Amino acid sequence: MICEVEWHEDAVRDLERIPKNIAKDIMDKVENYLAKDPINLGEPLKAHWKGFFKFKAGKYRIIYMTEKTRLIIVVLVKKRDEAYDNAPKKIM
Repeated sequence: MICEVEWHEDAVRDLERIPKNIAKDIMDKVENYLAKDPINLGEPLKAHWKGFFKFKAGKYRIIYMTEKTRLIIVVLVKKRDEAYDNAPKKIM
């Protein structure tokens, strides 16, 4: 069963700021690959990102949370060196 994917407004804004071909590739990976098994394909994060997962897509990190209702909420898409700068409080 494939999970439904929701894109948080911050993630949409992040995608708009990167080259279109890379953004399309990231969206395809999330919708067609990660959505199949978000718990096992992603890595759980720690500290102030506890409860979130990361998924690597080249130089980019996709930060998301998942719920038992088979839903993935993508909250952030950033290059690795920028991905963990801000705590998730703005998302909650």
